Amino acid sequence: MHLLQFLPVQYNEIVYLWSLGVEIRRLSYFMRIAEHGSLTKASNVLRIAQPALSRQMRLLEEELGVALFNRTARGMRLTEEGVALLASVAGPLRELELALQNIKSFPFTTEANIAIGLPPGLADILATKLALRIDREFPAIKLCIVDGLTGSLIDWVSRGVVDFALLEGGAQHDQLHEQKLADLPLLLAGPMDSHLPPGRAVAFADAAKLNLILPSHHLGLRAVINDAAMWAQAKPNIRMEADSARLMRDLLKNGMGYTILPACYIGDETANGRLRTWPLDDPALSMDIVLASRRNSQIAGPRARAIEALISLVVLEVLAG
Repeated sequence: MHLLQFLPVQYNEIVYLWSLGVEIRRLSYFMRIAEHGSLTKASNVLRIAQPALSRQMRLLEEELGVALFNRTARGMRLTEEGVALLASVAGPLRELELALQNIKSFPFTTEANIAIGLPPGLADILATKLALRIDREFPAIKLCIVDGLTGSLIDWVSRGVVDFALLEGGAQHDQLHEQKLADLPLLLAGPMDSHLPPGRAVAFADAAKLNLILPSHHLGLRAVINDAAMWAQAKPNIRMEADSARLMRDLLKNGMGYTILPACYIGDETANGRLRTWPLDDPALSMDIVLASRRNSQIAGPRARAIEALISLVVLEVLAG
């Protein structure tokens, strides 16, 4: 068994709902009420006061903008929207709960060395949280986190230099096992004083004419941009190349131009009013985040499954939050 024992292949609905501010806890409460058809029964199972549980459901309905239950004298009946939501999240939520249980059931009683490779953009937003989480869950592990370009990461994990690697896009390497964790939409990002209308989608061909700061390598993020340029028959106007998302953000804030990145790579810069973003279309762009490990690795069995599950959960939490 591999990571599928812990996490579903598809949990885009969970990621999307979380990105809207919907708490996983409320979705779990919703699932329990739907299963029992009664607020009273669900509150007994969850050991939560009924008024508090009712309030959580009202908040969930307000967040989603739809009614999920019809309240009747005979109990709680799902609306059409509620049925659709349950179908989307019930499986992934159960798998996430199982993942947390399984992680804790595989203690590392002996020291182990684990190396994880990350591309620079993901390293900026994931490395610290991943290190703290692994240290807390598996204190006997001696962890090594390295960053590198996608091509280097593929080479390192295939040769056993690192045990796991998070990749921007798939490797399609016969020696690697790959698990897709997320599909990140890409945005155009630029300075606050940009002449572009706020909030309006920008066609890729128009974005290509701007002064662009793009990754230099031709795998991962840059490969997605290159494919879009071929599709749109547009030649990007590259002012500068940089492989650090942090550097690109700093250059944008200093008026050096624009870039194309996932929203999570931009961090709090938009919320804090330091950068602006625009959706892209013609075509819309997205990038897979893939967890890769070497087939027939020396790290196998419960140890590998536990680490993979924990990496996947941290990625989900960070990218959705």
